[in-house]
Amino acid sequence: MSIELRNISKHYGETRAVDEVSLVVPDEVQVLVLIGPSGGGKSTLLRLLGGLEVPTSGEVLYQGRSLGTEESNLRQFRRKNGFLFQQFNLFPHLSALENVMLPLTKVHDFSAAEAKDRAMSGLERFGLQAHAEKMPAQLSGGQQQRVGLARAMAHQPGLLLLDEPTSALDPEMKAEVLEVIDELCREGQRIILTTHEMGFAKKSGDQLVFLSRGKVIDVSEGTAFFESTDSPEIKGFLEKVMKW
Repeated sequence: MSIELRNISKHYGETRAVDEVSLVVPDEVQVLVLIGPSGGGKSTLLRLLGGLEVPTSGEVLYQGRSLGTEESNLRQFRRKNGFLFQQFNLFPHLSALENVMLPLTKVHDFSAAEAKDRAMSGLERFGLQAHAEKMPAQLSGGQQQRVGLARAMAHQPGLLLLDEPTSALDPEMKAEVLEVIDELCREGQRIILTTHEMGFAKKSGDQLVFLSRGKVIDVSEGTAFFESTDSPEIKGFLEKVMKW
């Protein structure tokens, strides 16, 4: 996906959420996984990569071009991508179908008819066609998250950015959503995600980045992260998250 971070920092007052991070993600990487302890900087880095946050200092480059800090440029970059966060963020007063249609008409300039066709196709893809007219409150957590995925994918994004997409789900719903994301990985969708699901990270991640205290501690290819780390901090983290 050809990303380069040059001494990126993001500060919130005295808090250094991301602290002088430099990173190169080669173009052949399809799935980039950000892992590490809570509060380590994963979500902030994801938002910087997606153009949702402007760095305090440093530069983000995508496909060789700087994202810069101009809102108009960042907005154009965001339009090309899809986002899904820990909370489902569905509009409670809109049906599942309307939730998927809304950004297609308001952001991506599809006609109502085109948006409806594309939204229904997306819901069908994620096994939700029978729930198209239901309101979010009538859906399970797993179904709501799949509606969120359908919405994020409806405009065929260049990058799909997922921030702990299963953190609010029970084990059964979690497995359901991970299966959908795994299917997207197999289909070739370029994905950047934060997760504590180490089994999924090991199976699907082409490059794994371990962050702690706002800094990159380790960058590894796929399974190498789990097999050859000498870092006591990483070993301690893996023992905790893989204990159960």
